[in-house]
Amino acid sequence: MWSGPSRWLRDTAVGYWRSGVLVAVAGLIPGLTAAVAVFGLSFSRSWSAHLHAPLLVRLVTAIGEWALAALWTAAGFGVAMAVLGRPTAQFLRRHGGRWLGAELPSPYRPPRPITKMSTGYWWNGHGYHETERQAKIEGWFMDRSLLAMRSADGDPQLRRDVVWQAVAAATVVPVAALPLLAGAGAIYAVTAQSMLWVALFAVASVAAAPFAWRTLSPVASRYLAPNPNATAEEQVARLNRIRADLTQTQAAELERIERNLHDGAQARMVALGMNLSSAERLVDTDPEQAKQVLREARASSKIALDQLRTLVRGINPPVLVERGLVDAIRALALDAPIEVDVRSTLERRPERPVEAALYFAAAELLTNVVKHAHATHATIELSHRRGVVSIVVSDNGTGGATATPGSGLAGIARRLAAFEGQVDADSPAGGPTRVSLTVPCELS
Repeated sequence: MWSGPSRWLRDTAVGYWRSGVLVAVAGLIPGLTAAVAVFGLSFSRSWSAHLHAPLLVRLVTAIGEWALAALWTAAGFGVAMAVLGRPTAQFLRRHGGRWLGAELPSPYRPPRPITKMSTGYWWNGHGYHETERQAKIEGWFMDRSLLAMRSADGDPQLRRDVVWQAVAAATVVPVAALPLLAGAGAIYAVTAQSMLWVALFAVASVAAAPFAWRTLSPVASRYLAPNPNATAEEQVARLNRIRADLTQTQAAELERIERNLHDGAQARMVALGMNLSSAERLVDTDPEQAKQVLREARASSKIALDQLRTLVRGINPPVLVERGLVDAIRALALDAPIEVDVRSTLERRPERPVEAALYFAAAELLTNVVKHAHATHATIELSHRRGVVSIVVSDNGTGGATATPGSGLAGIARRLAAFEGQVDADSPAGGPTRVSLTVPCELS
């Protein structure tokens, strides 16, 4: 344990280190912006350095020079924020939070997915591009640039990052620089052989070192921590995204049902009608042929009925309605072409909407195991703990499953998000794969 002088020495050394880190990291963007501003002003003033003109002309020229310098400054700050704003803020959230003994979670929205459209173009949430690389570069810059602040769906943390940089430049950086500047002053005073100033600067530096960096605490808790209003805005935006995903999912499901009806049962019913018409024409002239046509019509009607039953089971499986989630998943396991073990500790049924979402999610996972994992054995475990229903699907396949945009795992995550559910996949290359579905739900 540290105590007495040893603790004071440790706090002083740690103070110097943390002050230096704060000056370097929190002052990086303000320093770059100031350098660009000085360069822009000197560059613009070089045009009129030897200008001999009336006062009005010189006044207009000076206004133009300062306006150009301001444009340089704004452009430099914008580029610095886009490239360095998030990394520097995240660095201070991680290390500054550890220094202060507080947790500063990342408040940024997740990156927008890059989606390939049916037209062949790539959509990044801002525009269409011919290649995926172009879409990623433009999406990365737009999600971090100050231009995103003006958009309706822009990340609200970008505005807070700008305020953080301004406040930190005026408070955290100058105060954290005090022990460093005082130490530099003491060193300079040694070269000037002024022992009084050496003592004054040295005492000021050592006295300020353990405390100067702590100005980070109030500023970080105000601007680096998630804002309650921003959290509410993010919740609304997330709900809007979920609603949009559900709308697309419902539209795709309706299209699937319509396509199955059109290509399956409807075609069979049309053929059935044609067979009955043929039998009606042949019943008097060729009874034997009419009987053959009727037999074909009966077989066609049986196939159409089977297709309708299959379609109905895909929409709302009777076993799920009558027996519940556990028995419905056991029925899936019995129909699977590989060995599937089902283990359950569920004593009662979840709510009907949650039950249906979990059933179809488990069915899709099992289908992926059969089609893509090259597995010979799978296990499905169902449980309920602390108000959360959990389904874990594991297999001994080749692994490598990822939740990329447009994949089956991403679709399952979108469906479960409507119920505050989550999907966690652990699927290293070579296997095994373990996918966990969790949804907050009480059993009925």
